Amino acid sequence: MKKLFSILLLAVIFSSCENDIANWTTNLPTVITDTVPVVTLPTATSGGTVTNDGGDSVVARGVCWSTVHNPTIADNHTIDGMGPGSFTSVITGLVVSTVYYVRAYATNSAGTAYGNEVMINTQTDIYVVGGQKGIGPAQSKATVWKNGVATILSNGPDGSSAFGGCVSGTDIYVVGYENSGFNSVATVWKNGVPTHLSDPTHDAIAKSIVVLGTDVYVAGYEATGSPYTAKLWKNGVATTLTSASNNGQAYTVFASGTDIYVVGFEQNSSGSVGKLWKNGVAIPYATGSFNPYDVLVSGSDIYVAGDSYIGGKYYATLWKNGVATLLSTGSGPGVARSIIVSGTDVYVAGYESLSSGHPIGTIWKNGSATHLTATGYDGYAEEVCIVGSDVYVAGFDFNGGSYQSAKLYKNAVATVLPATEVNSYVNSMFVK
Repeated sequence: MKKLFSILLLAVIFSSCENDIANWTTNLPTVITDTVPVVTLPTATSGGTVTNDGGDSVVARGVCWSTVHNPTIADNHTIDGMGPGSFTSVITGLVVSTVYYVRAYATNSAGTAYGNEVMINTQTDIYVVGGQKGIGPAQSKATVWKNGVATILSNGPDGSSAFGGCVSGTDIYVVGYENSGFNSVATVWKNGVPTHLSDPTHDAIAKSIVVLGTDVYVAGYEATGSPYTAKLWKNGVATTLTSASNNGQAYTVFASGTDIYVVGFEQNSSGSVGKLWKNGVAIPYATGSFNPYDVLVSGSDIYVAGDSYIGGKYYATLWKNGVATLLSTGSGPGVARSIIVSGTDVYVAGYESLSSGHPIGTIWKNGSATHLTATGYDGYAEEVCIVGSDVYVAGFDFNGGSYQSAKLYKNAVATVLPATEVNSYVNSMFVK
C-alpha cells in the first residue's frame, strides 16, 4: 500500500513539474534607444538600455543603423556586451548630408527585440556672410546666407556689413559692423540679435569670431584716437594688441586647445609689419615681407595665409611654421585669404592677377592653382571649407558687368547666392 502511495505521489509531482515547464516561456527582451545621439563625423555615439531580459540571459546588445527605416541586425550594427542595463555604442562610417535611422537591440533565446527608432541627420549647414547694397549712395546691408537662403541682419539707414562667423552648439554667431551716424560700431549677432562691442563715438569693425567653452573671442580694430588699433574682445571686454600711436588691425582669431591666436598688422616708422599674437602676446613668426590675413593651427603646425611684397610685386603666400611658399605667379598682385587643412592636403583661397590685370578668384591645393572666376573681370575667393570630400569656396565677382555677385563654389562649380539688391558680396564662410 505504501509503495502504491509513493508511486502516485511521484506521478503528481512529475505532472506538476511538466505543467510548470509548459508555463515557463521565455519572452523577448525589452530595450530602449538613446534619444539624442552625439554626432562627430564620421562617427556618432549612441546606445540604449535593456530594461527587461525577457526571462532569459541577454547574450548580445547594441545598436543597428541604416539609411532606411527600421534597421535590424542584418544591417550595420554594434555588439556592446551582454545582460541588462545601459550600454554605449559607437556608430561608424557616417557621411555628410545623409539621414540615418538607429535602433537599439537585445537578443536572448527567444530572439532579437528592438527599441524605438531615432534619427541622425548629418546634413551640413553652410553659412556665407557678407552684404548687399543697391546702386550709388545706397547703404550696405549685413547678410548671412544659410544653405543659399539670405537673411538680412541689419537693415538700418546707416549701413552694415558682416565679416565672419562661427557655430557653437545651437548658437550661430556673426560679426561685422553697424553704422551709427558717421561711425561703424563693432557688432556681434548671436542668433540674429545684435550686441555692440565698441563705443558708437569711435569707428570699429569686428572681423572674426571664435567660441571656446563659454568664452567668446572677437578680433577686429577700433579707432579710439587717430589711428586704428588691433583689438581682441573677450566676452565683450577689449584688449588692445598694438600701440595706441600706431595704426594696427586684427583680421582673424583662431582657437587651438586653450590657446588663442590672432593675425593682423601694426604700422610703425618702418612701414606695415605683420603680426601673430598668441594669447595676446606678439610672437616671432616669419621674416621678410609678412602681411597675414588668416591663421590656422593643425597639430604642431601653424599656418598663415596672406601676401608678401618681393621685388616690387605682391604674391599670395602661405607660411607654414614661418617658412613662406609663394602661391601666385607674380604676373600681377596676389593675395591669400583663407586656409584649411584636410588630412595631408592644404587648401588656400584667394586671388591673383594674370596678364589681363583683373584679380581672379583662385583656390590652391597643395600649391596647385584652380581659377574659379573668368579672366575678363574682377573676381575674389574669400574663404574655403571642406565638407566630407567636397571643397566649398565663398567669393564674389562682377559677373562681366558693373555689379557684384555673391557666389558659393562647390568643387569649382558656382551657385549665385540670391540677393534683393543688385550688388552682393562675400567676406567669409563657416559650416555647422
